[in-house]
Amino acid sequence: MSEASWQTMMREFPAAHVVTGLLPREDAAVGLAEGRSSLLRRLTGTLCLSGKYAIAEIVERDGTHIQCALASASDADQLAEAVGASDIGCHSCWASRRRFLFDDAAAKAMEQALGRRAPAEAIPPSGKPLALP
Repeated sequence: MSEASWQTMMREFPAAHVVTGLLPREDAAVGLAEGRSSLLRRLTGTLCLSGKYAIAEIVERDGTHIQCALASASDADQLAEAVGASDIGCHSCWASRRRFLFDDAAAKAMEQALGRRAPAEAIPPSGKPLALP
């Protein structure tokens, strides 16, 4: 796995698989996006992803998103399962697009799951998801 910049990822994989964490408006308003980006980055480090990925904070009309674009469908499946993201059906330019609510409860569950084990062991090889809400 290797993390790329968002620009590099979009240039090399314009139809990437995307897993999006939507921040509640009040969380975005008090500046929690950077911390949530870091948390998602830590989580991707525990998953042993095989392909390139990029993480970015995206601000749109419907709110602030922490987006992870992944080159590999299996990596996207693994991340989506770990965070409990669901397919939102509208893929537009993406190969697949899944979303989860990246609220305080989800962030705390990720922190607890990441703190329970060494990073490489946070997600067992069986692929079972973290204990997220």
